Amino acid sequence: MNKGKKSTTNIKLNRISNSVKAKLITIMLLIALVPLLVAITINYVTTTSTTTTQSQENLQNEAQFLQARFSTVISNTRTALESFADSPTTIAYLKSQDSETAAIVKKHMQEINGNFSDENTIVISDTTGMMILRSDDSALVSIADRDYWKTAITGNANVSSVFVSKSTNSRNLCVAVPISDPETGDVLGVVHRSYDLNNFHEILAAEADEAFLVDTEGLMAAHSLYEIAADDEVADFSESPYMTSSETSGVYLSTKAGYETYLAYVKDPDSGYVICDAIKVSSVTASARKSAGSVILIGIAMLFAVLVISLFMANSFVKPIQLVNKLLSELAQGRFTHVDEFTNRKDEFGDIIRNSNSVTAKLDDIVSHIKASSGTVHESSDELSSMASQIAATTESVADAVQDIAAGASDQATSVQDSAESAGFITESIENVQASTEELNTLAKHMKHASEESSESLTSFHASSKEMQESIIAISDKISATQNAVANINEHVEGISEIAEQTNLLSLNASIEAARAGDAGRGFAVVAEEIRTLADESENMAQKIHEVMAVLLEQSSEAVEAAKEIIETNQKQQVALEETLASVQGMISDIDQTAVSVATISEETTNCVNSNRVVSDAMTSLSAISEENAASTETTGASVEELSATVTTLAESANNLKDIAEKLDEEISFFQ
Repeated sequence: MNKGKKSTTNIKLNRISNSVKAKLITIMLLIALVPLLVAITINYVTTTSTTTTQSQENLQNEAQFLQARFSTVISNTRTALESFADSPTTIAYLKSQDSETAAIVKKHMQEINGNFSDENTIVISDTTGMMILRSDDSALVSIADRDYWKTAITGNANVSSVFVSKSTNSRNLCVAVPISDPETGDVLGVVHRSYDLNNFHEILAAEADEAFLVDTEGLMAAHSLYEIAADDEVADFSESPYMTSSETSGVYLSTKAGYETYLAYVKDPDSGYVICDAIKVSSVTASARKSAGSVILIGIAMLFAVLVISLFMANSFVKPIQLVNKLLSELAQGRFTHVDEFTNRKDEFGDIIRNSNSVTAKLDDIVSHIKASSGTVHESSDELSSMASQIAATTESVADAVQDIAAGASDQATSVQDSAESAGFITESIENVQASTEELNTLAKHMKHASEESSESLTSFHASSKEMQESIIAISDKISATQNAVANINEHVEGISEIAEQTNLLSLNASIEAARAGDAGRGFAVVAEEIRTLADESENMAQKIHEVMAVLLEQSSEAVEAAKEIIETNQKQQVALEETLASVQGMISDIDQTAVSVATISEETTNCVNSNRVVSDAMTSLSAISEENAASTETTGASVEELSATVTTLAESANNLKDIAEKLDEEISFFQ
């Protein structure tokens, strides 16, 4: 059941998929879908490319903006520190380091910090690297091991890499400026201002989604998404393109974060720091997908509109075709129908429907006329066929009768001729028979003489066979007596064997008694031993006699059986001889009767020869008359056959016309 349903479903699906309507809808959808797919693809590629380019440009601009912010902070700090380092009060303090001047210098440092509006610290250190004054009154420690101090003490201002402050235990960078004596040019000390990198985290977080700052050693200094503690493990970007490249800025695709990002970088020329700004590739392509999604929605709406239009157009195309197909299907079944719809359409489908209606109407008229003519032809052909059949039957009967007469006359002439010839043959055969009867009579006499001699021989052989049977019976009796004698001898031999065994036992007992008697019984023991030896020999001889008698008994039994078989065979032979003798006696009697019959036949054959010669002469005259009758009858038969052939042809033509009329009726009956 399931297989049948599945097969029906497949057939329906095949019909739908192969229909003109489905193909029209499919083609129109493809016409709309292919450009739509091309447009979506182009839009997506273009949007993605444009968005990527725009995003990279925005990233680059944002990175440059962040670099400008960073550079401004560093530049302002450096300018402020250089101004502070050039101040006579600062130089005087480093030379004297008195408390009054220290207070003035400290106040100046605090004013500078106030201008930056942050909580970072300005520190002055001497030429030994020991801090001598801080703006925040924190502990003074040695910074002689710091690279930024080492560089500044040589007279070069610099920006340090990231370090952890010994005083605050926070991650910082600093701007270090040397304080020099304007008169001698000697470096008197170093002033530096530290920046807590969390301040840069706030700047980055305020201006960018995912930006970070990398120091001169390639270590992350700050990140916009999170703060970095002093004991946190920081990312190492020393192998990144912006650290290994000589380019001062650029954009590239990065997977350092574990996912794809576009990364723009700008190197700060004064500090050597790198400002990086990144955006996820998925975020960039999301806008492209969003744009493509809008186009897809519009495309789906267009496809739906195309589908509706396709259905409308397909119906307008297919319905007239279906109606014409239905008309043709009815016509194939022999029914004439008319399509009433779409007859007013001005297009090709209207022409098809109107022409189809016109064709079916004309065919209906033609078939009606053919039906009427077919009936008339059928009736006429029936009458003609019937008449032709009757004439053909009559002529065939006459032709058959003439043929029979001709055949009879011809057969009669042939028979008479054959009879005449046969009469001659009979005469010759009778004469031959007459000669053969004479020879047969002679042979019968010889056969009688030979049969009498055979009878005498068989009688003599039968008597000899009886005598031989009596002799065989006598021999069989003697063999049976011998067999009985052998059996008696065997019984006596067995008795001798038993006596020998008893004698052997007695000799054994005597030997035992002699042994008990000792020397007195020694002679008796010898006698007992001799007796035992004789008993053993008697036993052996008896056994040999028994074996010979057994063989003789077996052979005598076989001789008795052979004698019985010979007697039975001889008895059968005597029966056969008696039957043969009786047959020979009967044959002698039959031969006597045969000789008498042969003499009678010889006399009768002489009479037959004389009569047969008279009949042969009459047959010769009758044969000539029969041949003349046969020739006349054959001429008449040929004429009747020609007439019969003509009538038969007419009958066949009438039948063919009848068949054509019937076939025409059958074909016309297809149309209803």
